[in-house]
Amino acid sequence: MNKEQTSRERLLDGATQLIQHRGFDRTSVADILTAAEVGKGAFYHHFKDKESLGLAVLERDRQDFMEMLDICLNAGPTPLDGLDRFFAEAMNKHKEKRFVGGCLWGNTALEMSDSNPVFADFAVAVFDQWLGKIAAVVETGQQAGQIRGDCSPGELAHSVVAAVEGGIMLSRLKKDETPMKECLRMIKRLLVA
Repeated sequence: MNKEQTSRERLLDGATQLIQHRGFDRTSVADILTAAEVGKGAFYHHFKDKESLGLAVLERDRQDFMEMLDICLNAGPTPLDGLDRFFAEAMNKHKEKRFVGGCLWGNTALEMSDSNPVFADFAVAVFDQWLGKIAAVVETGQQAGQIRGDCSPGELAHSVVAAVEGGIMLSRLKKDETPMKECLRMIKRLLVA
């Protein structure tokens, strides 16, 4: 941990790393305090309980993810260029982590969808926002004749998100970039008109 960070930032960073590797339920407050190198007083100064810290982790990651998504999707002269940039960014992020930890949103959906409605609803909102951004780019690509028009933008957006999440999961399982690379290559082939 960087001692220059505020105790709140250190708590968020420590909790994020632990939650991505262990899951929320298997991460204790004591684990977070150790990872963040702060005491209980600092924890309770910033957060009411573990759930409020977890929600702060999700909110911070949502903001970062949506900012990255907007930058990528608007990076190129064409909608497919934007999608390519997003695919490359997703691949690079997970390669840098050596496919350890996976996607916080996929992990949260899997762990919390049946047990914690607050976290599940948060994940649903993020996936809906992500789907909306992808669908808008797909629709623009369809209007330009660059993306196939025989499927709705929403259907193609669901396929993109499913391919990205599935690729992340399989590459995480195998600790190998090949599954994610193949999923991204195939989804691009599906999209192209």
